[in-house]
Amino acid sequence: MSTTYTKREKFRYLLGLSGQNIIYGTVTSVLAYYLQFTILIPAVWVGLILSVARIFDAVKDPFIGAMISRGKHKLKDYLIAVPIPTAILTILCFSNGIYSAENSMPKNILIVLSAFVFYIIWEVVFTIGDIPITGYPSVLTSDEGDRTKLLSLRPIGGMASGISTLAVQPIAFALSAVFGGSAVDERNAFLITVAAFSIIGGALFQFTAIGSVERVSAERSENSGQLRYFITNPLLRKISISGFLGSLKAMTGVILTPLVTYYFASKNPQMSLIYTALFGVGSIVGLVISAAAVPSLSKKYGTKRLFAAVNLINVFPNLLLFALYVKYPQNMTNIPQTVAMFVLTLIIGSCVSISSTVQTLIISQAVDLEEKISGNRPDALFFSAHTFIVKIGTGLSSLAASIGYAVVKFSSSETAALNDFIANGGIPRLDGRYSNLMTLLFMLYTLPVALSSLLSAIPFIRRGAGLKK
Repeated sequence: MSTTYTKREKFRYLLGLSGQNIIYGTVTSVLAYYLQFTILIPAVWVGLILSVARIFDAVKDPFIGAMISRGKHKLKDYLIAVPIPTAILTILCFSNGIYSAENSMPKNILIVLSAFVFYIIWEVVFTIGDIPITGYPSVLTSDEGDRTKLLSLRPIGGMASGISTLAVQPIAFALSAVFGGSAVDERNAFLITVAAFSIIGGALFQFTAIGSVERVSAERSENSGQLRYFITNPLLRKISISGFLGSLKAMTGVILTPLVTYYFASKNPQMSLIYTALFGVGSIVGLVISAAAVPSLSKKYGTKRLFAAVNLINVFPNLLLFALYVKYPQNMTNIPQTVAMFVLTLIIGSCVSISSTVQTLIISQAVDLEEKISGNRPDALFFSAHTFIVKIGTGLSSLAASIGYAVVKFSSSETAALNDFIANGGIPRLDGRYSNLMTLLFMLYTLPVALSSLLSAIPFIRRGAGLKK
């Protein structure tokens, strides 16, 4: 048997990764918007639903990773079993009724609880597939160079996520307009759109491990103390600390949809697509750069130095973007300001994408280091650190956003009034009643990301975290 993956295995892995990312991008890009601005659940409850679910899910990730590492099943077994349930649960997350003061209290409680329960279950099932697919390249080949090449191609999955992020909301808005444009029409439009993307994503996700061979044996230890690796393995410890410090970098994805919807597009589906594409293309460009350049850059400069550098660079475009808004609070749609924001978001998206790819490489190196130290390869457990970082970031970002909405007193009734204002031809960015909301959206989109980028670099710029150590 060969020691590395075949071209067909590589193709199927990237196809499955794309499908999984379509589902992930669909949920993470629009669920918060759907819950708060479409079915009108109050901002405080939306923040609690998303943050509690994400933080719970992040905390349990290492335990699921340990369970997979200790279990008798191979990673491919999970990758074959999980895609269809994940797609079904994604659709259920968008099947809620509309929260309203006209509803009975039990009905509103049921709407909030169903949103929370479906999302929690989705998170658990998604994680059972996410940890294996993240660590799968480590068991497909024993050749470190081939493993790095395959891990560096993970951005292809991110591109699929980017496509769903760009497309879901504009398509839903367009369908809603065709149906009549009411709140019920918008809810139904989101359900239909999400169902279509979930079916496509689930079908592609199913290809991940079909016909593949695991050439490297992951650890199958019964040792219940596997979580000690987060302390004893220096690389895993540093990347976990860095990920926690950089949690609020996820704010970019959390805030992009409401920012485009209410400041730039005023819920116009064509303008939503244009502006989401303009400001989201940076991530896709970054993913292309990651796939093409990260292997050579990490070889030349070292993964730790590269990771620190791109995070430090990311501080400055975020600060400049907020300063641009402060100077032109009502005119960011003018061509000069839009071009400037496009360039800045291009740099921001590229830095975030490269950072995420390098983060995965560092975790892979941590697995190799652990094998040298203890003779064990707890791939699933170590790659659960990556999913932990992503989810804790989204959870804390959602909580911070909900607190911000509460501070500016933007709740369910205010959201309904804003939607009616737009339906009657109003433009929120030009109306003084909504200036606090517009400022909040730009502030959340930039300042927490700048701070988190700076903090996440710290563990890798301290003395002793050098290039080759």
